[in-house]
Amino acid sequence: MDSSLQNDQDDLKKAVSKKRILVADDDESVRATIKFLLEDTGLYSVQTAQDGEAAISLLKQQTFDLLITDYNMPKMNGYELFKRCKTINSRLLVIFITGNNFNEGVIKKIKSQGNVDCIYKPFNAESLFKIVDILIRMNTTS
Repeated sequence: MDSSLQNDQDDLKKAVSKKRILVADDDESVRATIKFLLEDTGLYSVQTAQDGEAAISLLKQQTFDLLITDYNMPKMNGYELFKRCKTINSRLLVIFITGNNFNEGVIKKIKSQGNVDCIYKPFNAESLFKIVDILIRMNTTS
């Protein structure tokens, strides 16, 4: 077999096995940064949505393994998005991005619903990779 054909087939297998992530955030720079960081690993295919309504629309059209959403967004906050997306895909993993002044009671309520976690702003690439990896590994073993 031609080596370039083999490389193409290997690339196709990698692309097919990539986990699909949706990032919903009203801040374009945050969306772009998360997309770049995750896609740069070669493990994930990332799409973005500028708000909860756009995210819901994408979730109805495509299958995702993980939703990363800002908690504080106009029109529909991250928790409202979370509740609506669970009716579309009950097994969807969700990571909330939030500021350090977030209500701990809300975090406990969110985490009690399973396959959910939070990451606090400002965060670095390493903490993002770690939490994404942990959630995805939990989901593939359950």
